[in-house]
Amino acid sequence: MLIKERLERCDFSNSERVIIDFILENGMKIRDLTTKDIANATYTSPSTLIRIAHKMKFNGWNELKEAYLKEVEYLETHFCDIDANYPFKNNDTIMSIASKLATLKKESISDTLSLVTHDDLQKAVQIIRKTSSIYLFAVSNNGLITQEFAHNMSRIQKKVTICNLQGELVYSAVNADPNSCAIIVSYSGETPIFKNVILALKGNHIPIIGITNIGDNTVSRNANVVLRICTREKLYSKIATFSTDISFEYILDLLYSCVFALNYDANIERKTTVSKIIEQGRFSTLDILKEEN
Repeated sequence: MLIKERLERCDFSNSERVIIDFILENGMKIRDLTTKDIANATYTSPSTLIRIAHKMKFNGWNELKEAYLKEVEYLETHFCDIDANYPFKNNDTIMSIASKLATLKKESISDTLSLVTHDDLQKAVQIIRKTSSIYLFAVSNNGLITQEFAHNMSRIQKKVTICNLQGELVYSAVNADPNSCAIIVSYSGETPIFKNVILALKGNHIPIIGITNIGDNTVSRNANVVLRICTREKLYSKIATFSTDISFEYILDLLYSCVFALNYDANIERKTTVSKIIEQGRFSTLDILKEEN
C-alpha cells in the first residue's frame, strides 16, 4: 500500500486528519515546511505531526516526510503522455500502436531506473555473490520472465532454480540449500502462497531479495533487500502487463550484469570460449554480424 493510501485510510483524530488533508492537498509543497510551519497552517501543534508519523510506523516526522515526498515525486514523474494500462486506443493505426508501445517500454525502464538505489542494488548483488545458488520464486507469467535470467546466470556458473508451480513453491523453500539465497518476483507483493514461502525461507535463514512494487506489502516487509519496479499498472484492468514485464526484465538483467561485472574478465573469457564451441557452423552474410578472427 502506498503512503498516500495509508494516510487516507488510517484511523486519525480530527486534529490529525486536518494535517493529513493539508499534506495530501499540498504534496511536494511541504518539502520546505517545518513541523511548526505545518502546525501553524493547520492550527494544530508540532507534536501532532509526530503522533501521525508514529501511527504510520515511522520513527519520526522527518522520516515520514522524506518517504512521502519520494513517493509523490515518483508518481508525478514519467508517464505524462501515456497510460500504462491502455497505451493505445481502438482507433490507433498499427504504426501509432508501434510508436506508443515503444514509448511505454522506454518510459517503464526509465521509471524503474529512478527507483534503483546504489545501496539496495549493492546489497542484493553481495547476497548473490556470497551464495552458491539462487531459488527464484514467481507465479504465472512472471515465471516465464525469469527464465532468461536463469539462462544468463548459468553461463557464469551460478545455478538458478526457478520455482513457479504453486503446489511446489513451499516445498522448494523448505528444501532450499542452506547456502543459497532467494529472489521473490511479485508485482502485488501479496500473492497468498508467498506468505508460506517466506516463512519457510526465514526458517532456513535464507536471505531474500524482493522484486516488487513501490508500496508496503508482504514481500517488501519480509525481504532482506527490496528492488522496486515500475508501479503504474492496475492488477487486471489493462491490455497486457507490458510495463510490469519490461520492468522485471530490466531489474533481472541489472542483477545479472552486476554479478557478471564482479569477475568481468574471467566471465568474458569463459562466455566467449564456450560460445565459440556452441556456435560452430553458424554464419551470417552481414558484415555487422561477422566475428573477427
